[in-house]
Amino acid sequence: MQFPSNIVVAVIISAVHNLISFNIKLSSKYKKKFRLYSVVVNLIFIAFLLGFSMFFKTSLPNQGINIYYNGLSILYFLLFIPLGVVLILLFKKLIMNADIYLVFLKYVIIIGAIITLTGIIALGYVLSILTFYGFAP
Repeated sequence: MQFPSNIVVAVIISAVHNLISFNIKLSSKYKKKFRLYSVVVNLIFIAFLLGFSMFFKTSLPNQGINIYYNGLSILYFLLFIPLGVVLILLFKKLIMNADIYLVFLKYVIIIGAIITLTGIIALGYVLSILTFYGFAP
């Protein structure tokens, strides 16, 4: 059985997401929980795409497309919002511990990083929907 191309892309995205999640330097209190969350959500993401690829082979073209779109949206945010928040918190910790004299400059750097990461997550959402959903109505 040949897998659709979106399954291959999903496996690559999940592998990169897990690689980042497992290499983040968190405290031991949160490390296992974050890694477990990352693995579970990635497995749900791949199972969702596998299930819907089989469902679309046996159904009408427009049947279930709304559920597919909503599922992709929810899973994107479940994958990347927690990762973005953890990255921002670790960056904030790094900047606050840095040897920068001006406290105002520290906050400007942190706000700039938050705006940048928010833009990357928003752009990633659009690219994710185009990759897995396409230009469907």
